[in-house]
Amino acid sequence: MLPRTPLHRWLAVALFLLVIVWYHPNFSGSSLADSSSTTSFSHTGSSSDDLAWVKTLLKENSIGPEIEYAARTIRYVPDATERKSISEVNQNLFPQSFTNISIDKKQNLPSSRLLDVHVKHSPRPDQVDASDLIFGVSTTYDRFSKEKTSPMKEWVRWLTDGNGHTNGAGLILSLFNTTEENLGKAAKTLEDVGINATVVPSNMDLDMPGRYVDLVHMLYNHPTRPSRKYLVLIDDDTFFPYMTEFRHTLNQFDPKKPYYIGTFTERVDWILQNGAPFAYGGGGIVLTAPTAQKVVEAPCLEKNAEGVYLLASDQGDRLLFNCLKAHTDITLTYLPALHQEDQFGDPSGFYESGIQPLSLHHFKSWHHVSPAKMHTVADACGESCFLQRFQFLDNYIISNGYSVAHYPQGINFDPMQTEGTFGSANEDDPNRNELVFSYTFGQLRKSLNNTGKKKSWEILGAKKEGDGRVKQVYLKRRGDGRWLAESEEAPMRDSVVVLTWIP
Repeated sequence: MLPRTPLHRWLAVALFLLVIVWYHPNFSGSSLADSSSTTSFSHTGSSSDDLAWVKTLLKENSIGPEIEYAARTIRYVPDATERKSISEVNQNLFPQSFTNISIDKKQNLPSSRLLDVHVKHSPRPDQVDASDLIFGVSTTYDRFSKEKTSPMKEWVRWLTDGNGHTNGAGLILSLFNTTEENLGKAAKTLEDVGINATVVPSNMDLDMPGRYVDLVHMLYNHPTRPSRKYLVLIDDDTFFPYMTEFRHTLNQFDPKKPYYIGTFTERVDWILQNGAPFAYGGGGIVLTAPTAQKVVEAPCLEKNAEGVYLLASDQGDRLLFNCLKAHTDITLTYLPALHQEDQFGDPSGFYESGIQPLSLHHFKSWHHVSPAKMHTVADACGESCFLQRFQFLDNYIISNGYSVAHYPQGINFDPMQTEGTFGSANEDDPNRNELVFSYTFGQLRKSLNNTGKKKSWEILGAKKEGDGRVKQVYLKRRGDGRWLAESEEAPMRDSVVVLTWIP
C-alpha cells in the first residue's frame, strides 16, 4: 500500500494552485477576480499577420516603437431586445491594465482576455438590401479623385456589401466641368468596387444651386426609377451608417404620396437667420416620385434678365425648398435622425453621445473623423452597434468605432447628456453653444477637455479579420493636451488599445 499524503500537504497544493489562478489568469484561462468569461483568446488566423498589420498601422502614423498597450477580446452576444444608448457591463474593461512594450520586438500580439457584451441583432453590410433607394450627388472630378476629399472609402461602406458587389442601391454621380476621359475613369473606379453608378456630366449652363436641383431631374428620369421607392439627394461627404434602419424609417412614408423629407441644421441661430424651414442637403434630402415629378414640371430654374433665379437662392437645398413652396403645397417632413452636423471643432461630444444618427456630414471639413474606419465594426456585431456605448466598472466607456474613454475620477456626470466639446465658430459669447445647439442636443454638459478627468483613445484603424470578426486599434497620443489637467505632465509614451470583436 502506498503511503498516505498528509492532509496539510494537499491543502498546501490546493492553496498554491489557487494563487496561480488568481494572479495569473492567462495560466488557467480564467480569473476568480473577474466573473465574466475571461479566457485568453487568440482568434483563428495568423497572430503574426495581426502583429504585422498593427505594426504597419502604428509606423504609418509615427507611433512607437515604445508604447503603452492594453487589449481586450469582446464577444458580442446578439440577444438584446433593444439598442441602448449606453449598456452597463458589470465587469472591468481592462482587468490587467496597461503595460509598456516595445512593439518592434514582439513576435506576437500580447494575449487578451474574453469579455461578453450584449447587443441587438442587426444586419452587417453584406446583409443589406437597399434596392429601393437611388442617390444623386453633384461634385467635381478633382474632389472625387483626390485622397483627402474622395468619398470612395465611405461609399463602399454603405453602397456595397463590402465584398465588391452592390447592395442594390443606385447612384447618379454628376461631375462638373470634366472630360470624357475623367467620366470614364470615375465610372470604372465605382464599378471596380461594386457601386451601381451612373456617371454623367453636369449641365455647364447651370451654377451650383441649379446643378443641385437638376439632380432631381436626373433621379426622376433614371431608367431604374420606377423600381425605386425613394430618391435621395446627398453631398459628397454624406454618410449613411445604418442603411437598414434608414430604410425601415423611410418605409413609414408611402412612396406613392408626395414627400419631402429631411433635417434642419443643428444651429437654431441659422434657422432663424435663414427664415425658412427647409431641409439641409448635407444630412440628405429624400423625395418620393410624386414630389420629384412636381419639381421636374415646375419652372424651378427660371432666371430673370440679370441671370438671377426668380426663386432667388445661392444654395441648392434652399432653391429646392423655394421651388416646392412656390409651386406646390408640399411641406417638409422633419426627420431629426438625419444630421447636417453644423458644429465646429472637437466632435467627440457628438460621436460619444450614444445616438444612432441616420446620416453624418462635414467629417472632412468642419471636423475630421473617418467613418469608413469607424464603421468597420459593423462587419462584426452589425450596424446597430456602430457608436453604441458600453460602460464598465473601471470607469471606461467604449463609443464603438469612435473612442475608448477613461474617467479616472469616476463617471460622476449624466452620460445621457451630450458633452459640449464642439463650438459654433463664435467664441465671443461663452453661453452661445448652449443656446444654438440646445434644441437639437438638449442641455449640454460641460466639456471635460483639459481637466484631467477624461482620457480618450480615438480610432486609428480597423480591420475585418474574418466572418463576424473585427480588430480595432485606438490611440491616445502622449502630446494630446486635451487629456491633461493644467499642471499635469504629459506621459512618456503613446498609448494604444486593441479591441477584437468576435461572435
